[in-house]
Amino acid sequence: MTVTMDMIKDLRQRTGAGIMECKEALRESDGDIEAATQYLRKKGVSKAAKKADRNTKEGAVRTVVDGAIAAMVEVKCETDFVARNDKFQEFTSNLTEHTAGSDFVEGDEEFLAQPYLKDKSKTVKDILTAMISEIGENIVVGRRVHMKLQGPGLLASYVHGVGNIGVLLELGADSDNVAQKPEVANLARDLTMQIAAMRPIALNPDEIPQEIIDREKEVFAAQARESGKPEQIIPKIVEGSLKKFFTESCLPMQAFVKDNKKTIEALIKEVSSTVGGQISIRRFFRYELGE
Repeated sequence: MTVTMDMIKDLRQRTGAGIMECKEALRESDGDIEAATQYLRKKGVSKAAKKADRNTKEGAVRTVVDGAIAAMVEVKCETDFVARNDKFQEFTSNLTEHTAGSDFVEGDEEFLAQPYLKDKSKTVKDILTAMISEIGENIVVGRRVHMKLQGPGLLASYVHGVGNIGVLLELGADSDNVAQKPEVANLARDLTMQIAAMRPIALNPDEIPQEIIDREKEVFAAQARESGKPEQIIPKIVEGSLKKFFTESCLPMQAFVKDNKKTIEALIKEVSSTVGGQISIRRFFRYELGE
């Protein structure tokens, strides 16, 4: 069986595999394109399995907002070189669009088993395996979140740099008319950048997990003892330090990065007054690669 360049080109367009791999697959399948495609997929599964235990410290966070739906996905790889690769960037964007447009599932295995939105003859795992084979590095789908607008309001997103930090935000409003005003869109943009830069944990102290509060208390007490403070005043020092921690960790209590003389809470009240309706922060998510 003679393998022609047209056959190799066709197979490469279908699979993204290298020239020599396509040539080998066509020879093994007597020129049958479908059989050669399956051959490469099986070979890709084998290669992917061998790469699965490699460390993934690099990658990208991607977001998508489509009207009342938004999603954010973290995809990890081994090297910064691959993280900046156009194919990898396209893959992460497509995977985020899949997450936004599909029923959200919590489990990783359930997610990988979903029919892929852009080609329902394949699963997400099929697409991931093919990308691992083509790129030559281990690739892992990390954290995922899917948001649906909960009443009148606005969804917004921000990605820093090439994808090392991603933010999703939902603002609530009195009405759709208020939510559609440009001042609210500007506020949402400022808040997503605030979240990216200032790392808030929650909207109020009650939402901060108790284990984080306990950990911070231990650190504050240890610092006080290390500096030689008397034991009887350490509880007061810890209380004061904890108040500062809440101010730095709760988004509405933070100083606005563009004007540190006002808090985020004051900024929201200011914009609410300007647009003639109440605006609130419903929820936000912040992913930093590798956290």
